[in-house]
Order: sequence, then structure tokens, then C-alpha cells
Amino acid sequence: MAGRGVELDLFQGALTVGVRHLPKGEYFAAYRSFLRAAALAEGEADRELARGLVHLAAAGHKLRLGDVRGYERQLARARRRLTPFLPEARRLDLAGLLGLVVRDAR
Repeated sequence: MAGRGVELDLFQGALTVGVRHLPKGEYFAAYRSFLRAAALAEGEADRELARGLVHLAAAGHKLRLGDVRGYERQLARARRRLTPFLPEARRLDLAGLLGLVVRDAR
């Protein structure tokens, strides 16, 4: 059981690192951090949360590449996965993060 706490800390740490990249527009770095969080997730809820954030970062990355259609698809996937957790989960302002990526599209 002692190891489980360390894994949860690594999960939260990966989420936190990813979230720090988003406001800077470092979507690929955020994507990689969220992928790591998904791999570290213990339960299905944490895995879904991390996967939703993976899609959110992918949406921002697609937008930066000029792939508007890809952005829209990834954003729809992010919303679908993150909606059950809104507005906040694991001390993360999910509504704010979604708004951040949507504002970037304007």
C-alpha cells in the first residue's frame, strides 16, 4: 500500500505539469504530461480525466498547426470526457482550462 501513495503523487504531478504548459501555449508538452498521467492513473475516473486533458492539449496543438477541423474534433472529445468532472477536479479548474483553449481559437 505504501507504493500506491507515490503513484498517486506522480499522477497529480503529471497533471500539474501539464496544466502549467497550457497557458503558455505549450500544447505538445502538456499533451505529453497528460499522457503520462493517463498511464499512471489508478482508477477509471482518473484515467478519463487525464484522457480528457490529453484531448484538450491535442486540440490546442492542432490549432497551432492550423488544423481547424482537427482542433474541433479534439475539443469535442475533450468536452465529452471532461464534462462529468466540471467545473473542477483534483484541484484543477477544468472549466478555465477549456476556456483557455477555446479563447486561443479566437
